[in-house]
Amino acid sequence: MYSVNIINRKSAFASHLIDRLERIGVDTTDSQSTSIVCWPGDKTPACDIIIRPDGPSAYPNDFYCELVISDLFIPDGDTSWGPSEIDDCITKLISEEELGAGSPRYWVHVRDVVDVLSTILSKRLEGSYNIVGRRCWLHEEMVEELSNLFKRVKAAETKTFQLENLKISEPKVVAKEVPERPDIGPFHELCVEADLSGWYPLVPFRVGLMECIAHRLLE
Repeated sequence: MYSVNIINRKSAFASHLIDRLERIGVDTTDSQSTSIVCWPGDKTPACDIIIRPDGPSAYPNDFYCELVISDLFIPDGDTSWGPSEIDDCITKLISEEELGAGSPRYWVHVRDVVDVLSTILSKRLEGSYNIVGRRCWLHEEMVEELSNLFKRVKAAETKTFQLENLKISEPKVVAKEVPERPDIGPFHELCVEADLSGWYPLVPFRVGLMECIAHRLLE
């Protein structure tokens, strides 16, 4: 089993990555191994691998490999590593406010990201790679999914569950311009080289949204 040295360990993403690696027996504190920084934007030292959220800031120190994550969502409510639309909408659903507008996103669950990283971090990595979901979700699609799931949870809580709560609505196909997805080709090939089938996120978006709702309601 390989080992790494995750330098700054306090961010939400770093916590998920450390947990995933240690569950498969990886030592994440080996100072003689590949040094990894999960960088949310603060000052950090030079390292071998930088993992950071997409944004305008470039990492200020030296590195051999950069993994840039776009549209990440973490069900425990931390939005420092990705857009806040999901968490904002849940807040408004709880307070029964109107849900506002938002941007299309290529959402990707933190579990998909750390699962893949637990394999590829055993390899020598160089260059820059984009990590993002494959499918673009319009904000309206995300809101519809989230609202329906929230209604089911509240209906179960109040024992007012009805047949309509069981209906699975398929997202409406709407002709709408969507932003270009970051190029995931190099990351896909990196996954193939690591003996994976490629970059194919496995966590269903609906499951991820349900986890987000569950976390907020249990706070």
